[in-house]
Amino acid sequence: MIAVGKRPAVQLQSVVRGSAVRRLVARCLVSFLLATAVHSAARAQAGGGAIYGVTTLDVAPGAANQGVALVRQYRDGALKQAGNMGVTLLQEADWPNRFVIYEGWKDQAAYDANEQAAHSAALRDKLKSAGDAPYDRREYHVVAVGPAEPAAGSDTIYMHLHLDVFPPGIDATLAAAKAVAEAARKGEGNLRYDVVGSVRPPQSHTTLLAAWRNRKAFETYENSAYARQFRDTVGPLLGSPFDDRLYVPID
Repeated sequence: MIAVGKRPAVQLQSVVRGSAVRRLVARCLVSFLLATAVHSAARAQAGGGAIYGVTTLDVAPGAANQGVALVRQYRDGALKQAGNMGVTLLQEADWPNRFVIYEGWKDQAAYDANEQAAHSAALRDKLKSAGDAPYDRREYHVVAVGPAEPAAGSDTIYMHLHLDVFPPGIDATLAAAKAVAEAARKGEGNLRYDVVGSVRPPQSHTTLLAAWRNRKAFETYENSAYARQFRDTVGPLLGSPFDDRLYVPID
């Protein structure tokens, strides 16, 4: 009789615990959906559905000319692709066998179609024998992209900076990147300053691409109060070294 009398109480406790778990799961789901909605709204406000592709690649040290030919062939094909918004080819200033391809696409569908195009497949295939480092290609959404002026002759210098921060620092990093981009665009000799953020998880990756008329203008930026403030802000948040590199454009 005692055992029978206790059973309903145990069942009641199980029901209560089950209800509490379901409420907790529901709250977590709602929080996730709200965060996703906020993230999507921020993306729409920042740049609609535009997608930016960033490819970094190396060829053997003695094959820099072959690397230039490869990226040019890719650019010629990409520029003919529907939805392309421009392709910028860069060659690292101090390591001419290293390259960056920076390109804009009107939306994800245009980007995906280009991934399946013959010129994309040809680049990947040729790099199997010519590449000197893993082929790295990432897709980004707009965080802060402003007007871009064309390269101003042979003195033009580009900066490519890839940031990887610990997840709790993502919001602070994006805010700091937006602030430095806005300030830099007003600086003497700046031609462009783009900030783009990772589309796919982990979303802790951010790329900054900027250009100046010459090395002196870049050094003025490096020594500016807003550039120092940016570095001071993101430094403690980084999950990998602060890696900014200088490039010259390939025409």
